[in-house]
Amino acid sequence: MRYIFCMLMASVITMVSTAAYADDSRSLNFIILEKTTASFDYDPIIFGGFSAFIRAMDGAKVALLSHSAKSMNGDVMNLQQDVLKEGEKGEFDDVGVNCQLTFTYDGPADDVEYHIAGDCQIHGRFHGESMTLKAHVPTTDLADAAKTGDIWIEIYEDKKSGIAFYANASNH
Repeated sequence: MRYIFCMLMASVITMVSTAAYADDSRSLNFIILEKTTASFDYDPIIFGGFSAFIRAMDGAKVALLSHSAKSMNGDVMNLQQDVLKEGEKGEFDDVGVNCQLTFTYDGPADDVEYHIAGDCQIHGRFHGESMTLKAHVPTTDLADAAKTGDIWIEIYEDKKSGIAFYANASNH
């Protein structure tokens, strides 16, 4: 009987800790944008959900969009996209994105701080010039959408290519 009681208690403890662990997850949203209008300026912070964010980016186009649901502390996202396309003069152009991003968080349960960091390499034609962009994203704080609502943070911008990265940690 004692053995059954111990096994039952161990099961309950495991279920409670698993449930608490699952509640810590967030969806990490990451977007790479390319400026299409020379006069357009990226805002460093945009408040609102995805549709509000896209409306605010009316002078840019989405190059890559990633939604990593239920991201946990220490997750590494490897994002790759490669397109071989015909260039303006019939030659082939290679357009590619290769990113490695780390999602971490720390702090007490009632005041968790979310962070993103990593590196990206983007090869393509920007404003008529073929180039390879090597971007380093330093550890950047992301707001907790469960407390503040969705807030998109610009985590990288390259003025020459017109490329910018945004991220947020959403609770859905």
